[in-house]
Amino acid sequence: MSSKPSNLLNFLIIVAISVSMPGIASTTHALEEKLAKPITLGEYKGFYPEGKITRFSGESLYYDISFLWFKNAASAKVSFFEEHGKYFSVLEASTKGFVGFFTSYRKHFYKTEFEIIDNGKKLRPRTFLRQVIIGDQVEGTQHRFDYAKRLHTWEKHLNGEKVKTDQEEIPSESAFNDILTSFYNVRNSIYGKLKKGQKFKIKTIPEKGHDEISVHIWSEKAQEKFRIEEAREPGEELLINIVVPKEIFKSETGELMVWTSKHYVPVETIVKDYILLGDLHARFTHREANH
Repeated sequence: MSSKPSNLLNFLIIVAISVSMPGIASTTHALEEKLAKPITLGEYKGFYPEGKITRFSGESLYYDISFLWFKNAASAKVSFFEEHGKYFSVLEASTKGFVGFFTSYRKHFYKTEFEIIDNGKKLRPRTFLRQVIIGDQVEGTQHRFDYAKRLHTWEKHLNGEKVKTDQEEIPSESAFNDILTSFYNVRNSIYGKLKKGQKFKIKTIPEKGHDEISVHIWSEKAQEKFRIEEAREPGEELLINIVVPKEIFKSETGELMVWTSKHYVPVETIVKDYILLGDLHARFTHREANH
C-alpha cells in the first residue's frame, strides 16, 4: 500500500497546527532573530582576531557624534569595500540639522586605496585623500605612494586650486600608514597583539613635524580605575589612548580615547579638543556587512 496518503495527512496536520497556533512559528522566528544578534555592542558573528584582511570588505560601521551640549549633532560612517579588484576605505563625518547650520555644515572626508601585502594580512596605502569642507570652503590634500621609487608625493588644494605640492622619500622597508590603513591593520593585530598594557607606534604621513601614531592599550589596573570613575559597566572591552598628528582631525592635541569591544570595534571614541567645538564623543550604533 502507498504511504502517500499518510504523508499528506501528516503534512496537513502540521499546517493546521501552524495556522491555528501562529505563536509557535512567530516565537521560533523571534528566537532565531535574537540568537542572530550580537550579544554585546560591537561584537559580531564570524569574528577572527587576525587573518586575511580582506575579510573586512563589505563592512560599514556607523556612529553618532555629540559635542558641547548637542546630542547626535553629527554622524559618521567608515567602510571597507572592493571595486574592480581594488580595495578602498572611506570615512565620512558631517554635522547635521541646526548644528549643521551653526557649524556651516562641516564635513570630513577621507579615502584610501590599498595594496594587500604580507600574504594577504596587511594593508599598505597607494593613495590617500583628505578633505575638510566648511561651508563653501573645501580644503583637500591628495597623497600618492610609489614604493618602487620610494617616493611620497602630495598636493594641497583649496577650493579646487592647487596651492602646494611636494615630495619626499619613503623610508626603506617602511610605509606612511594613513589613519584608515592604520585602523584596519590594528584590528588585524599587525603592529602588535591587542592586549592590555601593550604599546606600539605606527609610521604615518608626516604632518608639521609629527610622523607617528602612538597607541597605548591601558593596563587592567588603570582601565578598571577609569571605568569606575566613569561609572561604566564592567565588560571585556579595551581602553586605548591614541595620539595622531593634530592635522588629521583638526584638533588641538591629536589625542583620542577609545573603548573597543572584544572584537576590536570602537564603541566609544572621544576626539580631544576639536578646534572650536571641544571634545567630540562618537558612539557606535551598528555594523553592516555585505560580503
